[in-house]
Amino acid sequence: MTLTRTEKEQLVDRMGGNFENSATILLLSYKGLKMTEIDELKKTLREEGIGFQIVKNSLFKIALKKADLSIEESLLDQPVAVIWGASDEVMPAKLAVKFGKKAENLKILGGYVNRNFNDIDTIKKLAALPGREELYAKLVGTLNAPMYRLLGALQGNLRSLVYILDQYQQSRN
Repeated sequence: MTLTRTEKEQLVDRMGGNFENSATILLLSYKGLKMTEIDELKKTLREEGIGFQIVKNSLFKIALKKADLSIEESLLDQPVAVIWGASDEVMPAKLAVKFGKKAENLKILGGYVNRNFNDIDTIKKLAALPGREELYAKLVGTLNAPMYRLLGALQGNLRSLVYILDQYQQSRN
């Protein structure tokens, strides 16, 4: 499908705006993927509110410049797909790595996390981190732990006092 100059400009503006507001932008090599796999990836990403775009590298470079980001030219010597997520830094990486295990032809080339470019290894480490909701649950558990220990200590002292009083009463009878 050939785009007109106006459509290309609109695409670049839209992508540039998305990149400016994104916490994570990942570059993927999709060479060798079947259309059904690409559609499945799009559906999975869409359900999580993550954007997906296959775009010409020249348009992608322009969109990155609009977002005030730079990229190493060697990464763009192949067809590239881009995914981005605005709210969660971890979820796009998690989904890309998870889908990459199913579809072996999907390769992560690198990406931007909080506007800093990271290599494949860093993206995979990011994907191994727990998600935002899981981190919130762990934080709440950590904050509650001292209160539970205090409650247990107080209950233990009261229980001991009751045992002592019970022993004392039994010895007097």
